[in-house]
Amino acid sequence: MTIQDLIVPAGQARSVAVGRSQFLCLTNVKGRQVADFVAFNADDLSEFLSTNHTIVSIGSLFPSVGHQLRTNRRVPMFEIVHDDVGKHDLIIAACDPWRYELDFGVTGHRNCSDNFLEALRPYGIDRSRLPQPINWFQNMRYRPDGKVEFRESLARPGDRVVVRAFMNVVAAVSACPMDLNPISGYRVNDIQVAVLAAWEGGSRDGAGRRTTRARRRA
Repeated sequence: MTIQDLIVPAGQARSVAVGRSQFLCLTNVKGRQVADFVAFNADDLSEFLSTNHTIVSIGSLFPSVGHQLRTNRRVPMFEIVHDDVGKHDLIIAACDPWRYELDFGVTGHRNCSDNFLEALRPYGIDRSRLPQPINWFQNMRYRPDGKVEFRESLARPGDRVVVRAFMNVVAAVSACPMDLNPISGYRVNDIQVAVLAAWEGGSRDGAGRRTTRARRRA
């Protein structure tokens, strides 16, 4: 059963409430679109999804199916139960006004940081309380020499990532406005967000064919 289904318009953000044991599904509508994501414990907004603590817990820079996403108190907030892409990022900061002004010489560009403030305004979250995001569908390479490479997302139209919540959550999803580097193919598209009571879906195999998985219920 779908509890909520919405479109995050290209370059904007929306907030969503996810209950304990519910599933959150993010779908790449046209492919290649990065989705920045922050989340808070709905019962205590001082607890939030922490990429730093998650990296330590999972022992990897790249989250995948079966990994638990931890809070700043090291408590599991989500588990990844489905992933069509297999490449997401836990390190890169959300774009903000200064990213565009200082690195690209552009003023007034939409950005994920401001998007989150707009989406989370009903919850009183200001910029100082925004955590480092998970960048779903973002394809980064971290080279042995320490160099960072921004690569085009591997997501194809219809690709999804699904997480199951371990607590009541308030989250925000930004269809990242970045069109000045290759992460989303130099253009911006919508992200579909759905909250589900149960999840039934499939993933693509190595040949790009859809495979099915058993249904998981809350």
